[in-house]
Amino acid sequence: MNSRIATLCFALAAGVAHAQPAPPATEADLCSDTKNNPDLAIKHCTAAIETRKANNEMLAQWYVLRGVHWSYKGDYDRAIADHTTALKLDANTRHAYYYRGTAWSNKGEFERAIADFDAAIKARTDDPVLFHARAIELAIKGEYARAIADFDKALQLDAKAEGVHFARGRTLFYQSEFARAANDFETAFSAKPNLYTALWLFLARKRGGNHDADDLLERETRRLRAGWPTTVIALYMGRTDVNSVLASATTSDPARRREMRCEANFYIAQAHLIKGERPAAQKLLQSVQRECPKNLLEYEGTLAELRRVK
Repeated sequence: MNSRIATLCFALAAGVAHAQPAPPATEADLCSDTKNNPDLAIKHCTAAIETRKANNEMLAQWYVLRGVHWSYKGDYDRAIADHTTALKLDANTRHAYYYRGTAWSNKGEFERAIADFDAAIKARTDDPVLFHARAIELAIKGEYARAIADFDKALQLDAKAEGVHFARGRTLFYQSEFARAANDFETAFSAKPNLYTALWLFLARKRGGNHDADDLLERETRRLRAGWPTTVIALYMGRTDVNSVLASATTSDPARRREMRCEANFYIAQAHLIKGERPAAQKLLQSVQRECPKNLLEYEGTLAELRRVK
């Protein structure tokens, strides 16, 4: 999933393990398992909560963990409810504001997400993840200067903070600062090569007037071309057409198929913009805004492009 905000675990399990009293291993340990089976984890979190054999601090941690599992399942309303309960039990609950903020963001409630990230930053001013998360919401709102300042702060705290160069690059791209955006995308691509970063790097170069953009895309993606969105790369190289891109945006998972179609429409719109075909691009972008999940980075990009097209 090409999600705008990756949910990070923040070593929550370690936080639970060090709280007092010690949790019952059979329920709390499985509640803390965020990687495998969210349904089973929710079951164990619920069992841990219902025992009521813990103080408010411990209960709050279990609510946070269950909220994380709800988010993994895409049930953001239940996630928000659990994080809110955690904060009522213990206003200092570790990471509850961050996780609730990401759930608000995934629902498209960007102001509420920013408010929660503000609270998280107030409680912990040394965490680059929090500045990164707030910056993304500010960029979605079009507050690019504030977003850049938060991305810069995240990199001051951790020069290798994962995902920050890619996110800052997108924000610079939205401001039409294509050369600076390309620099950030190059850094992101060097750290973690993947087709999505390559796509944005190409777009920044191309729209910035770099005449080597096509050759660089060919060279940089040669060893990465497998699966989606390979056909978008082929489209930009002039080796396929729009219909082939749309036909390849499919999978057996309905939710992922919807996301892929949204991504296809966004990147096809970019091809139109490169050619100066603004009405065709605007039509596709409006369909993304209207029909697509709000947690996709292409949804974020669509809002920015619609501002620019208008």
